Amino acid sequence: MLGGFYFQHISCRVFDSITSMRKETFANDERYHVYNRGAAKCDMFHDNEDRMKFLWNLHHYQYDKKGDPIVMVSSFVLMTNHFHISLLQNQSGGVSMFLQRVCMSYAMYFNKKYERKGCLFSGNFKVKHIDNDGYFLHLTRYIHRNPIEVIRPASLEKYEWSSYRTYIGCGSSPIVTDRLAIKMFKDPSEYKVFVESWKSVEDQLIGDYTIDSEE
Repeated sequence: MLGGFYFQHISCRVFDSITSMRKETFANDERYHVYNRGAAKCDMFHDNEDRMKFLWNLHHYQYDKKGDPIVMVSSFVLMTNHFHISLLQNQSGGVSMFLQRVCMSYAMYFNKKYERKGCLFSGNFKVKHIDNDGYFLHLTRYIHRNPIEVIRPASLEKYEWSSYRTYIGCGSSPIVTDRLAIKMFKDPSEYKVFVESWKSVEDQLIGDYTIDSEE
């Protein structure tokens, strides 16, 4: 998928927006919340084929050529015009490398499929260090509750484009390779109660970390 044909046709602006130097330093064995929107808040996913391509990227690019993980994904959600991922860095430079490969591959696929040019993503991905257990746990709930306004009256477990179903025992996604948050609960039903018992005041725990606070 990353062959010469695609590199010859990709806009330099797409490449630069994903690979430019970052100010952050990412440490091994630390967790991070990463997220991005479509450029000008444009839709990034038009159909399920698009979503499946992005999910394939999330799984495939966690590993180096030897099959060792450079990052491990804790939780994720795909929305129409943005995504959230919680992940653990395993190898130096793993977070940047993972997001570069995921987004570059998807942008090339998307631009070719829809015959478009230019940036797909809104500049560099945004990132926050997950520096305490409370944030880490509540972040999974924030991520998994993202689709709730979109899917009503359907329940969250019907939403296929997040890791929530893995957390509550309705299948197992190969994308979720860091299972620490899942292990914090004795039973999947306990995590479901945790998500459903959300109160708006609890978002103060991660209020400075949400994507809307960055724009």
